Amino acid sequence: MTPEELFYRVFESMPRQGPGCTGATRKAFSYLPDLPRNARVLDIGCGSGAQTWDLAALTTGTITATDNHQKFLDAITTRAEKDGLQDRIRTACASMDSLPFGPGQFDLIWSEGAIFIMGFEQGLTAWKPLVKKGGYLVVSDAAWFEPDPPEELVRWWEKEGYIPLTEQEKAEQVRNTGLDLLAMYRLPEAGWWENYYVPMLERVTEFRKEYGKDPALSPVLDSFQNEAEMYRKYRRYYGYTFFIMRAP
Repeated sequence: MTPEELFYRVFESMPRQGPGCTGATRKAFSYLPDLPRNARVLDIGCGSGAQTWDLAALTTGTITATDNHQKFLDAITTRAEKDGLQDRIRTACASMDSLPFGPGQFDLIWSEGAIFIMGFEQGLTAWKPLVKKGGYLVVSDAAWFEPDPPEELVRWWEKEGYIPLTEQEKAEQVRNTGLDLLAMYRLPEAGWWENYYVPMLERVTEFRKEYGKDPALSPVLDSFQNEAEMYRKYRRYYGYTFFIMRAP
């Protein structure tokens, strides 16, 4: 067992691989004024597909779910076949910075909590050509909610390798990419704690029984626990914001 394998085992056993909730997905979707009935949707960084199924309930077109971890996609395919949605939900194993799609193929690009891997502005710039003229992009990403966050929190984010910007700074980045910002919506705290950290901490407790004394693997479990603790202590300062955008 390598640290990377343990990392994925924890996530594979969770209902979501990042903060989110059905109510927030539905709320963000409600800001889209005129999505076509047969819309083609691209779900980037889909994980095991919690939001993919929300999108399937909200639309009547087809959804292409992409991730670079095949086991997540296998779970989506199995569930789609079980639910009779194999004609509407498809998967593609691909890195988000090298997606195998041509320009203007999608009416809607959706990505919850994954764009940080590329960087907010870089991701929008790369994905914008894939959406049709007048089509939509909706992403959620970490943002500062209040100025002057505590030093401990800033150091933790620096260690994670991604420093959030304020919502206003991210709105400016949206404008820099030539997209129109229709709305912003903050993910409720329940989407972080009840839907993400509670199941995460349950898995961490389970895996500690087997790997807690392994010097190579215990730091992986520590990192999950530290992440949850940062949010518990400092959730007033940051969270995920949905950015609902339209291509001119």
